[in-house]
Amino acid sequence: MTTAMTDRDETAGTTPHSYHHTRTVEITGRTVRAHVERDFYINQSRAVAEVLNDQMTWTSLAADAPSDWWHNTPTPGPDIDDPTRFLSPVTERLLQRAAAILAAPPTTQTISPHLHGAISALLATSHGYDAEHRIEPDDITWAYTWGGALHIIEHPDGSVTFTKHHREDCPFITSRGVQECDEDCYFPLPAKRKLGQ
Repeated sequence: MTTAMTDRDETAGTTPHSYHHTRTVEITGRTVRAHVERDFYINQSRAVAEVLNDQMTWTSLAADAPSDWWHNTPTPGPDIDDPTRFLSPVTERLLQRAAAILAAPPTTQTISPHLHGAISALLATSHGYDAEHRIEPDDITWAYTWGGALHIIEHPDGSVTFTKHHREDCPFITSRGVQECDEDCYFPLPAKRKLGQ
């Protein structure tokens, strides 16, 4: 069964060292965008599909390794006048994968006893061992608007990292804490993206 996509927006552009294509669609009532950037260097190229979540920030759904498509696209330069021609097969593939993910039946999320204990420890170490702390709706909205995405990483030694510091493709996040951060975790805050800053 094919999931219907409704096109909402499409942009493409070039720079002296790269070219890019972004296509935004609606799939099962969700806004999804696929962005492909082909840089002169393979390790600075990327292809990712993201869904707009309920907090109006983008959550990664799928990615395509540059090694799967970079070698089949031309080197950036003044001759690239239509990036869509070269990158649309990659954006289309990402959107099809996103559609398959969104069409899958939702799974029930449960918190493991270990993660429940880690949240208890976070509250205790932040507010005292007999702590009670209420989070107001405004605080939740503020956290979504001005912070990065929350990542929870359970490590093999039993420790747990709660972080809003790292960008989605930081090695620390993609490796689930095995690799160190590349110290390049500057990302635009959701509120600034909305304001166009």
